[in-house]
Amino acid sequence: MKKVLALLCCSLFALSLVGCSGGDTASDAPTAWVENTSREPERLDYVVSALATDHEINANLVDGLLENDRYGNLVGALAETWESNEDQTVWTFHLREGVKWVTNSGEEYATVTADDFVTGVRHGAEFGSGTAYLLQGVVKGYSEYTDTDTSTFSDEEWANVGVKAVDDLTVEFTLESPTPYFPSMTTYAVLYPVNRTFLESMGEGCKLGSPDPATCGFGTVEMDSILYNGAYILTTYDQKSQLILTKNDSYWDAEHVYMETVTRIYDDGSDPYSGIKGFEDGTYVSASLNTSWADYADYKEKYADNAYESLPNASVFGVVFNFNRQEFNYTEYADDLELRENTREAILNDNFRKALRAAFDRVAYNSVSTTEEIATDMLRNVNNFPSCGTLSDGTTYFELVTQVYNENTGENVDLSDGVNPWDPATALDYIEAAKAEGIEFPVHLDMLVINTSDRLVKQANSMKQSVEENTDGQIIIELVLEDQDTVQNIAYTNQDPAKSDYDISTFTGWSPDYTDPKSFVDIYSPTAGYYMTSVGLGMGENDKEIKDTVGLTRYEELYRAADAITDDLDARYRAFAEADSYLVERCFYIPGYMDARGEVVSRIVPFTRPYAQTGISEYKYKGVQLQNDIVTLEQYNAAYEEWQAGMGSGNAE
Repeated sequence: MKKVLALLCCSLFALSLVGCSGGDTASDAPTAWVENTSREPERLDYVVSALATDHEINANLVDGLLENDRYGNLVGALAETWESNEDQTVWTFHLREGVKWVTNSGEEYATVTADDFVTGVRHGAEFGSGTAYLLQGVVKGYSEYTDTDTSTFSDEEWANVGVKAVDDLTVEFTLESPTPYFPSMTTYAVLYPVNRTFLESMGEGCKLGSPDPATCGFGTVEMDSILYNGAYILTTYDQKSQLILTKNDSYWDAEHVYMETVTRIYDDGSDPYSGIKGFEDGTYVSASLNTSWADYADYKEKYADNAYESLPNASVFGVVFNFNRQEFNYTEYADDLELRENTREAILNDNFRKALRAAFDRVAYNSVSTTEEIATDMLRNVNNFPSCGTLSDGTTYFELVTQVYNENTGENVDLSDGVNPWDPATALDYIEAAKAEGIEFPVHLDMLVINTSDRLVKQANSMKQSVEENTDGQIIIELVLEDQDTVQNIAYTNQDPAKSDYDISTFTGWSPDYTDPKSFVDIYSPTAGYYMTSVGLGMGENDKEIKDTVGLTRYEELYRAADAITDDLDARYRAFAEADSYLVERCFYIPGYMDARGEVVSRIVPFTRPYAQTGISEYKYKGVQLQNDIVTLEQYNAAYEEWQAGMGSGNAE
């Protein structure tokens, strides 16, 4: 899983993740990439972190078994070949010979072996990887090993886990049940390798079988805290200033790494023109056009032959509800205990949540920084991604979820992307229904906003305005403006449900790890879902009464029933559609919009970056190329046609 953070400025890092095509390899082509971003890594321990802000960097420092090529195909990275047994419960990967681990100074340390993949999985398990859930119930014995109530983390216990080094160049995974999508899971960092000797040299607490984060220095933000086998080495990291990646000359595929350096300049988003200024003075490789600019029309005219619309990705942002808020350190209203309790009861009420969903003008919200047309195209109504599965008769997953939803509710709505199925006029009807169930209005909702981000402040005010107008002032959003670190610590990196100090949040998003509906559905599992922290609830049997009230307990039943189906993909997808439909029906999360949409001007050769909707290949700078002149719309469209023609062709490159 990748827990995605809302973009704080128009860095175009995400906006350039649109895939790849043949590029300009002229000898005078630029080889230094510079971009602006507000996103910085918290740690380099790639098998433990679950944060996209970390993996944007980590994906470039270490390679896994497989990666995605420019058409989205799975291709070998550190594995040259791979195969499964007949029922796809055992997957075997054969490694490249001679791949080198190097230090942050580029000195060769060791050769990558199969044991490194065993070590990586075990280290992540013992250190409570944020993505451990990915392997739980998938890799044989992994769930039992990570059960902190019973595990001793001994070699004897580990011997029961289904990952082993058959020999130096062969790693084998034994799974609990047939898992046809397992190869796509290997593009995610929880299955990346770690050199055992180096790991255990980084402190007593790093030793396998005796985990102690307090005495383990592996994977901090220090550049020498990990080894590198990827395309780049982290050579500079000055927080709130700049981060520099330098090409790894020992990289196994160095000939396809065209950028000698990648520099990310920190930008807090306070200047909405910073990106375009940097692009026009030749510093930044790309920029977005922002409709909130007073002179947007002038820029639109200036770049009429150059600006193109970036493609959608699989990330989904929306509105998260805190069902059990326990702290009120950042609040505009909650000193009034009566108002506080009324808000709590309202958030637990289905009709109240539906009223908020109907009242929220998502198009206006998105239009703060892009055109109304693109803002509409960005809309997403299902908490999943369309390509997660297709029935054998050609029915897409979102078509299936729509069918199931309408059958179960008796409604007739379209849950496709780019459609708004929720009539704002119905918000008042839902409010009346909530009143009949004992909710008193007006209801106040605290929502954190990063005070330095021009875009996010404007979007928050747009949301506040539409909700209050469409509810006749009966739902009041209180904007709590705080600095970036405070907001990120509460709404993004926080791992304690009790510390989720807000009523609603728009700061977490999700992107999938593998090609199956489960990759999204499981985040709202009340027993193991990553979003339980964001919604203020504990795991397992904790807060069961609240989970029953909201509908999470029933959702878990639907999710587990779907995941148990492994021998019939049509039946599996239909069962997962029941869970996704139920989330929409009960509205315990409001899917909002796809990430990475906008109008772009760029010197990036179109479609020269790995394309992926799952895993973390999309964050790689490997393969990307620049040109001296700004990309023309004609050039982009031609490259897009070529790229589309290659999609699904199996033409691995």
